[in-house]
Amino acid sequence: MAIEKMSFVLAVTNPDNVLNMIEGIMNCKNFHPELSTDIMTEGDGGLAYPSERIYENYLSRLERLNQDLKLNLQPQLGTVFTPDQVEKKLVEAEQIYNTIHDVESTLSSLTDDDRIALDKLHEYPLDDIENGFVSIGFGRVPTNSLSKIVTHYNERFVFTELHRTKHYGWILYVCLKEDTAYFEELFESLYFEPLVVPKSTEEHTDYNFNEALDAVYGYVKNQSLKESYYKYITIYNEEATIAGFIPEARIQKFEGLFDDRVKTHEFEPEAQPNLLAPTRLVNGWFAAPFEMLVEMYGLPKYGQFDPTKFFAITYALLFGIMFGDVGQGIVISLMGYYLYKKKGMKLGGVMARIGIFSTFFGFLYGSVFGNEELLMPLLKPIGLPIHVQSPSMTMNLLISTVAIGVVLILTAIAMNTFLSIRRKDYDRGLFSQNGLAGLIFYGFVMAAIVAMALGSSIINPLTIVLFIAIPLAVILFKEPLTNFMNKVRVTPHEGWGGYIVEGFFELFEVLLGFVTNTMSFLRVGGFILSHAGMMSVVMTLKDMSGNAGILVMILGNILVIGLEGLIVGIQTLRLEYYEMFSRFYDGGGKPFKSVN
Repeated sequence: MAIEKMSFVLAVTNPDNVLNMIEGIMNCKNFHPELSTDIMTEGDGGLAYPSERIYENYLSRLERLNQDLKLNLQPQLGTVFTPDQVEKKLVEAEQIYNTIHDVESTLSSLTDDDRIALDKLHEYPLDDIENGFVSIGFGRVPTNSLSKIVTHYNERFVFTELHRTKHYGWILYVCLKEDTAYFEELFESLYFEPLVVPKSTEEHTDYNFNEALDAVYGYVKNQSLKESYYKYITIYNEEATIAGFIPEARIQKFEGLFDDRVKTHEFEPEAQPNLLAPTRLVNGWFAAPFEMLVEMYGLPKYGQFDPTKFFAITYALLFGIMFGDVGQGIVISLMGYYLYKKKGMKLGGVMARIGIFSTFFGFLYGSVFGNEELLMPLLKPIGLPIHVQSPSMTMNLLISTVAIGVVLILTAIAMNTFLSIRRKDYDRGLFSQNGLAGLIFYGFVMAAIVAMALGSSIINPLTIVLFIAIPLAVILFKEPLTNFMNKVRVTPHEGWGGYIVEGFFELFEVLLGFVTNTMSFLRVGGFILSHAGMMSVVMTLKDMSGNAGILVMILGNILVIGLEGLIVGIQTLRLEYYEMFSRFYDGGGKPFKSVN
């Protein structure tokens, strides 16, 4: 089972019990909900669930405090709060935060001399001095204004100098409250620059934000999460409904998540024709990591063919052929295993598997980190290794890789023929170049070439008509034949003349495509030779480097694994996508996304 079988389910309850229903949904790890806007259709009487998401705002305020103060809040569940209680806790914390923030902002704007004066100022009991009868002023004046202040000294005003530099003097003055305006005007004329005295934060230093907010944070986060489910709720006939898809094997567990006030209903995935069921791929240990590369091209639609196993086998096979080396294959596998198990990288799983194939073909080529002598005693008795750089082997190698390409192309066309006919897409399955007509034509041409190479011939007037002329005619008249099968107008809209002219150009493009697609697999042989050539260079440099030979060999292998391994991986992906997938696979599926 490559695509997990799904069921379409409904959870229905009274609107007053919505939060309990949502709690059950939150505990389900395998439920893919559908938006209410996707569920509702015109005229079905459905309404989106009316809701005010107040906890979303509370959560954003808490996250701001958490980030700005670096609190590392730990959500604690179990305590229930009313919205008023949450608001009160937040306002209290925000006021303390704002006070601390204002003090820190003020202090950061002070100069070193301001701080010296401020330290002296704190030696005075300002809280005892300042009351309803007197006002206090603190700031700096130019030094030439200090003598002028003395001339205004009287019983209604006292001052003391806190700090002096060459240009300024910092002073503290006290005056009667009723004279505040007069002395502010006086000091302004003396170029007095008032400074704000930062309020003490000592009264807030014992305030434990985490102790006060952890429980609130946990409750608000949980409620905000529940609010995020409102978009999935639809009201039908005064009942709240959440609809979605769940793996068929999980139905009983899903039903057990709710109390008696919530009713569940199960349907086939096709019950909602306006909804595409989501796809969850389920593959064995070997193919599973390759799902990420299939999804890059496009996830298969629910109920259709999953090409992951085919992709996994052909990708690993082609990579191993192009990058055959026992030592390098083992290194790639070990690196992949580490990345997959320790770092959780899906690409690591792919590397672990293609490294196995690289190791296997490395035995066939007799190469261990580029050394082709090490395995010779073991392989020679069984007719190996394959000397890929031997001039007599080069042509055979290239022909073999093209033959592999022909087999893969024929397989892709055969798969498309079968899959298209199964879903009754006869246009694509019977009459296209990637359907039965293309399979007969391409298969016959390849068989004829093989027969010629073996010294015989299968080409005669009858086979030319049956396996070349008729298939090409079917491809040429694909549209009229499809219309005939669908019992609609056979004559093309542009008329027969225009259709045939355009069709001949398209047919020429099809023939050219078969040639270029087949020749694309020459690159497989090219990379076999390229890899062997690069390792020959590494081994030559190693022999020329004397005592540093081991280091040269290590660095050379690292370079080849990193650079050529990447290039071969990309080229293999290109062959998969453009030479095979494009013939039988479309993708277009919707990924299964569990809400939890």
